[in-house]
Amino acid sequence: MNTGTVIFLNGTSSAGKTSISNELMQILNEDFIYLSVDNAIAGVNDMLMNMFGKQITRDEIRTIEHEEMIENPVISLFHHYIMAFSRIGKNVIVDHVLIDRSWLEECIKLLHNTQTFYIGVHCPLEELERRERERGDRPIGLAKAQFEMVHKHSKYDFEVNTSDNSITECANMIKDFIITNQPNALKELKVKMNL
Repeated sequence: MNTGTVIFLNGTSSAGKTSISNELMQILNEDFIYLSVDNAIAGVNDMLMNMFGKQITRDEIRTIEHEEMIENPVISLFHHYIMAFSRIGKNVIVDHVLIDRSWLEECIKLLHNTQTFYIGVHCPLEELERRERERGDRPIGLAKAQFEMVHKHSKYDFEVNTSDNSITECANMIKDFIITNQPNALKELKVKMNL
């Protein structure tokens, strides 16, 4: 089967995944579709706003969307979208925050037989917190809450640090890596985690 290439970026909020994705879209030689977990849950957020009216805040919605009854089906659907695009030969850049082991396990099961490069996007907590305050569009403390979980069970094909390197440098390093290497991380994680 001729699957599309998946560049799967995993890291905390404010680590730089979206900026790297935008840069990759500009410098890669082939066309890529951008899929973000934030965009995937945006429709749920809008639905909740309509259901509960204007009195519910975005922070309250973020709390609601982390309840299992809403979150798991939406996240699982997002993972299946990634697989579906790859299986029909589309190239995909994925912007994700794998804060739950079950999410990683599902991605491994769905994507281990595809051309998926699993990329860790790192940044020190102090810098994440500074970016979070500067951005003003994320709840304060979100990056800290995700920091210990997001890379806990992961083994990557390649890793970048957006504190040590610029977004452009990180994107170019990822591009160079995927041109000259084959992905193995998800296959190895499948064996290691006995999936």
